[in-house]
Amino acid sequence: SQSTQPIVTMLPVSRTGYLLLLVISAILCQLLLFYSSSYGVSWETVIGEVVETVDGEKDVYEGIVDGEKYVYEELMIRLGENVKSLKDPELQTIMKSQVEELGENDGLSAWRQQEAEDLTQTVQSAITRLQTPASCSQARKLVCHLSYAKCGFGCLIHHAAYCLVTALATGRVLVISDQPWYYSDIAIKRLFRPLSTACTDYTGPTKKVWQVDPSDPTPTLEFLPSEWRRLASNKQPYNPPAIHTSLADRIFRLTAEPDAWWLGQFVGYLLRHNHTVRNILHKEEKLIDFSSPVVGIHVRRTDKIGTFGGGFATSQLFEIEEYMEKVEMWFRKYEMSHNRTKRQIYLATDEPQVLEECHSKYPEYTIYDNIKIAKSAAEHQFSRDSEESVLGVIQDIHMLSLTNYVVCTHTSNICRLVYELLHYKHGQASNMLHSLDIPWGYQFVRKNIHFQALVDQPSLRMRRGDSLLSYNVRGNYYTQRGNTTLIQAKNMRTGEKHLYPVYMLKQIPTRFNFSSFL
Repeated sequence: SQSTQPIVTMLPVSRTGYLLLLVISAILCQLLLFYSSSYGVSWETVIGEVVETVDGEKDVYEGIVDGEKYVYEELMIRLGENVKSLKDPELQTIMKSQVEELGENDGLSAWRQQEAEDLTQTVQSAITRLQTPASCSQARKLVCHLSYAKCGFGCLIHHAAYCLVTALATGRVLVISDQPWYYSDIAIKRLFRPLSTACTDYTGPTKKVWQVDPSDPTPTLEFLPSEWRRLASNKQPYNPPAIHTSLADRIFRLTAEPDAWWLGQFVGYLLRHNHTVRNILHKEEKLIDFSSPVVGIHVRRTDKIGTFGGGFATSQLFEIEEYMEKVEMWFRKYEMSHNRTKRQIYLATDEPQVLEECHSKYPEYTIYDNIKIAKSAAEHQFSRDSEESVLGVIQDIHMLSLTNYVVCTHTSNICRLVYELLHYKHGQASNMLHSLDIPWGYQFVRKNIHFQALVDQPSLRMRRGDSLLSYNVRGNYYTQRGNTTLIQAKNMRTGEKHLYPVYMLKQIPTRFNFSSFL
């Protein structure tokens, strides 16, 4: 009773009380059995971590209305994430279904939706205020170009997102130049709504920089595409994963991937389609039966295979069966708490042969695809950077972000963009996408991440409460082994560097006071 009482007293919805406790206890017992047998983590250690977290954080939120919801939600998210580390796919599917069903019946769905909408509105309003100065001629500006060499569409948008992060941090209006894409004469920004309704140009000389000091008084600064390597290595305190100070705690309790949520706010602002593109996408949406679940698949092939894709891995080829295995597991999980449903997928790829193969091998599935998009994206067509091809990529990203679940590879910028957009649209979206290769990460500029150890782990000489600092290997600090994400980090107490399972750690927010927030 001592170990369960804190959980009972913090539940915000009385009608689910003891039933909810029984379900949580059953799931925890299965997880504890797994941890104890597979990793040598004692039951007492994990139970103590859960109970003491609730006890400690209740005091922090004692004066906040409904503050217990944040504590409960953080534990629910942590539980859902830890389930992903289970080795048995059947057990993992069952427990994912149980955790999701628990979330659907705990009485907090409306609160979660409202919290996500409030946070999104807060960030979007801050960006809009930044981009709508009282006097454009007097406003300080940051000029960026979507013309980086050897940078595809997803890469360009991630560069632009960093420009917008920098602008918001330093109080500068972001101006995207009219320079065309390196590969063609297309000005990508013309396919989207203007970033500002009042300030879209600049005049006079610019100061060329590769990082922006918030105190720099220069009226107009400019990032040069040729300086992207220096830009990616800058150490400004507002770089991801920094989040606006007053929002950090709420964001960390809303989603398991706060960094993806934060970046998703900037990607979402950038990818606001213009009227023409929006009409094209609406017509395509009507061709898909979204009244039933649809799973999205993005298969990146052609010139991407064998190239550096971030983290500890290069992009590798995965067979269509490996994608479809995850698709079928998702439908099975869905049907554990819903009626049986038809199998539908949206298939996006740059390899036309993948479409033929999928139709041939999976006739029981309704498959939505577009052979024109696949052909225009294929390397041998020499048309990847035509307007038709770019519109095809935009369509694929948009459609994938509308699906219930996505299977792709995070070594692809497109996959990462979709993941960020899912967070932008849903708040907590870490359970809406599965990457077959590496975990999500912002590949462009990312500072070291602070973590705190949740458990003792003698084999790693780690003690509960230890402070750990990630360090980058080839641009990222993580890797994947089976179902387990591993963090490359230095224990600040021992000075030792190890690969630490992510479920043993808790990320600590990095805070920065961004401009334009009220």
